[in-house]
Amino acid sequence: MVELRRQLKEGMGKMQLGQSDGAKQLATVLRVYASTVDNTLVRTTLAKANRQRLLTIEMNHGELARQAEELGINPSRLPPHALDRVGREAALDQLIAEGLSPMMLRVADYVDGVGAKMAQLERDGHARPLQVSLRQPIPSSSDCGDCAREADQVSGAVQMATVACAAAAAFPPFAELCVAASLAYLTFLAAYAVCLAIIGFCTAYHQ
Repeated sequence: MVELRRQLKEGMGKMQLGQSDGAKQLATVLRVYASTVDNTLVRTTLAKANRQRLLTIEMNHGELARQAEELGINPSRLPPHALDRVGREAALDQLIAEGLSPMMLRVADYVDGVGAKMAQLERDGHARPLQVSLRQPIPSSSDCGDCAREADQVSGAVQMATVACAAAAAFPPFAELCVAASLAYLTFLAAYAVCLAIIGFCTAYHQ
């Protein structure tokens, strides 16, 4: 797991610098990480757990910020936590139905897609402008599309991580699963930021 986290941090650093190979590295590592998850344990444990407790225990924001910093993400960019009972219910039901790996694999697929867009910008000679855009505020709207769907998916990912970490408070074997879910969420959040940056670049380019 130490090596997987090292590679996640390395890939994260590259992606945040606007390098498409960083996104590809992140997607690959997430798929490997997902293959180590015991989904049967996730499903059976959550199905038997105190549902009310899983739906009310909040994630340790300080620990999430520590993991973000360890990955090279500025903790100040983490959105504030809010109790979303409907979202938490949906996340718990999804984890009971399919385990944790499918969410991690969906994040990997999304990051791969972001990497493909970054690679296209590199081929078009726009790597440098994208790097600049990654450091700029993102316009609220443009004709270049948006990342609204991704924003909803990021919200779902944090709810799953919150449920996994709530379970870790009662079941020690979930400690590593809490970390896995949190890292998947943080990776998704970083890729979402790149999505916004690509739109920001597109907006500036077509002005």
